[in-house]
Amino acid sequence: MREKLKYFILNNAYEFGRGICENMEVDGSMLRFSSEKMSGIGRFMSRVFDSGDRGTIWHRLLIDMENCSADELHITVFASEQREFTYEGATFTISEVFRDKGLSIEKKAQMFKPFEKRRINGARDALLHDVSGRYLWIYIEVFGISEKPAIIRNIRLYLPAESWIDRLPQIYRKSDREEKFLERYLGIFQTLYEEVEDEIDRISDIFDPECTESGFLEWLAEWLDISDCSVWEEQKLRRLLLSAVSLYRGRGTRESLSKAIELYTGEPPFIIEGFSLREHIGTPVYERTLVPMYGNDPYKVFILVRSTVIRTENDKDIISRIAREMMPVTVDFELKVLEPYIFLDQYSYLGINTFLGKPGNAALDGRSRITFSVIGDKQNDDKEQI
Repeated sequence: MREKLKYFILNNAYEFGRGICENMEVDGSMLRFSSEKMSGIGRFMSRVFDSGDRGTIWHRLLIDMENCSADELHITVFASEQREFTYEGATFTISEVFRDKGLSIEKKAQMFKPFEKRRINGARDALLHDVSGRYLWIYIEVFGISEKPAIIRNIRLYLPAESWIDRLPQIYRKSDREEKFLERYLGIFQTLYEEVEDEIDRISDIFDPECTESGFLEWLAEWLDISDCSVWEEQKLRRLLLSAVSLYRGRGTRESLSKAIELYTGEPPFIIEGFSLREHIGTPVYERTLVPMYGNDPYKVFILVRSTVIRTENDKDIISRIAREMMPVTVDFELKVLEPYIFLDQYSYLGINTFLGKPGNAALDGRSRITFSVIGDKQNDDKEQI
């Protein structure tokens, strides 16, 4: 079994931010070509990677990009054994040049010219067996030709170098010492094998809703028997998948119903079960208020949500579908939207969807005698309509 390869990776805002950008911008966990007309050259120079050992022979460079053809990508690889160098008679350190904001990125690349080890044109995956040095950094140029902005999602640098030719008999290694054709030929299959091994090592990420790619979310939803997953926003679907096991374990209960709706709307609904109202039988409020509002069916459930969580006409239908999926088939339900009005004997609850507003003056204008307050929440309790 071969020794595990080590690698450096740039795949988040912090790591990309440690480099130098020109016409490129850090956008979340990616690097984006920022030219408005999709023209010009986007440049990025990575931070210096320290292998910790002198004479390190680097193994492989892998860049995950989108919207970038082979003709649009140029990469320069720099490597050095020490941090200090001389340029035009003056002594500098690599870090000092990086931090100098008065130098353009092109000027820095020119100053680093003595450390240039490899130029790669149009390849996102390249072996670096001819690159040696304790310190390594890369310079990427993206030429704006495509209609969409180029995106760099991650950059990986593998070390130390390992070639499959080292596993062959001496006669093959000796004959390939000069041309290195066999080593480069075997490198094709080696990189494919390493990619498969890497995917196997990271297979658990696919099953983790928090970090899996968006394309796998629907697949995970099918595993968990979640229907209509397309109606869920990506982040909400991730939270649903994380909670799916506990939700389905309690499927048919009030708690799971409330949690499922909360995952979609962002706030828990108010749930009234018909049998809970039977304790009021025989009281005036039961016949006068509760029966007209909720009926007298002990097996019916009323789900109340505030109008603020209903953003589109489709939301009400989606909430109903979520409720039906989480409830027993034999139990009927009714969804009520709590509008921000006060109507006696209706679905008006003080402190939930209605709030007392400021008093207004009576108006004898032939249309209304007092103001009709429409109060949606505490932040809008000054709004009034005549």
